[in-house]
Parts: sequence; C-alpha cells; structure tokens
Amino acid sequence: MELRRIGIFNNKGGVAKTTSVINLAYSLQKNDKKVLVVDCDTQENCFSFFMSGKAASSILPTEYENISHTTWGRYCTITEDDISGYDYILFDLPPTMSDEVKTIIKHCSVVYVPTILGEFEIAGLKKVTDEIHRQGVKLGGVFVTMFQPKNDSEIIEEFRRVLQNRLLNTVIPYSKTVRESQKAGLPIEEYFKEKGVPKNKNSWKIVYAYEDLAQEVMRGE
Repeated sequence: MELRRIGIFNNKGGVAKTTSVINLAYSLQKNDKKVLVVDCDTQENCFSFFMSGKAASSILPTEYENISHTTWGRYCTITEDDISGYDYILFDLPPTMSDEVKTIIKHCSVVYVPTILGEFEIAGLKKVTDEIHRQGVKLGGVFVTMFQPKNDSEIIEEFRRVLQNRLLNTVIPYSKTVRESQKAGLPIEEYFKEKGVPKNKNSWKIVYAYEDLAQEVMRGE
C-alpha cells in the first residue's frame, strides 16, 4: 500500500489529539500496519510518552514492534528511504494555526479533526476544515472525543446535521482511565491488560472505539 501521512489536528486544545494519536497508532499496529508517530508540538507529550531509550537517532523505536516515533524537527532531517517501510505516519499537531502548522498540514495526505461537543465547537471546526482545504489537503473527517451520553446525546445530533458525512461514525467515549494510562506510559488497552480489567466492563468501550477509528482510517485509503 502507498504510505499515508495523516495529520490529527484541531486548533483548540483539550480535545484528545495526543490521546487519539497514541491509541490510533496502537490500533493500527494491531492490524499489522507499521506506524511512525511524529510529535509536532513543542511540549513533546507524545514523544515523551513513547520514549523507551536515549534519542540516538532521528527515528526511535518504542516498546511496540510496529510503532516508531520522532519529533517534527527530527523528521525534517530524514530521507524518503528512512520512511519507505511504513504504512502510516501520524502527525500529532499542536493547537495553533501557525505558519509551521500550515506547512505540516500541507505535507499530509489527509487530516482528521478530533472535537469535543459544545455550543461553540461547530464554528471553530469550520475554521479548521477551511484551513485544511486551503492547504489543498483532504479532510478525512471529524470525530467526537470524550463523549458522555447523559450530556451529549442531543448536541451530537446537531453536529451530525451540520457536518453530515464529514462526521465519522466513530465516537470516542469519555474515560477517566485515559489519564491513568498516560501516567503509566501505556496505550489504554495495554493499561487495561496490565490491570486485569475484564473485557465485559464498560471501561473497554474506549478501546473498541479506537479500534473502530482505525478501521475508518484504513477504509479511507
């Protein structure tokens, strides 16, 4: 398959961009896809999460055989040969619309936009999707994160009405274990396995949701 460069971007913070990159990468590698994660944020939260040793080269291994990682600065020094073995490159973009971010978006094959549900989010999403189109890049879709049925069931219907087929089917539920898993340095599924959380518990809904997101991304090839 042809290498796909996928940006995960929203110019609003707190919408689970990094959480989505980590767990999407994990779900893709479960499908035998080789993934390179590129942390484009100066805070380097994603890079720190996957760090398993000293940064001796531009592309670093992780604890997962099919996932490697790097930063945008390091990525800019690598060659096409360096990335020829990958199926996907995931770019974890910072919540800003800087010239550098626009450059990274333009470098992508497709961009997916995570969003929380709120009264002011739809207007903000228009600015984001307009900028993606302005850079000549395909919008893969918008997906909802941190969904809570009691609070969000009504407003998600409004999002579906406005966004139509731009809103992906996958909805990522809210989970209080996200922070715990990140503190442990583990994708959510690995954290649940380590803690022995039964698969019939509601906790696993977020794992299955990221698996569904991976399937939607792969179908978009």
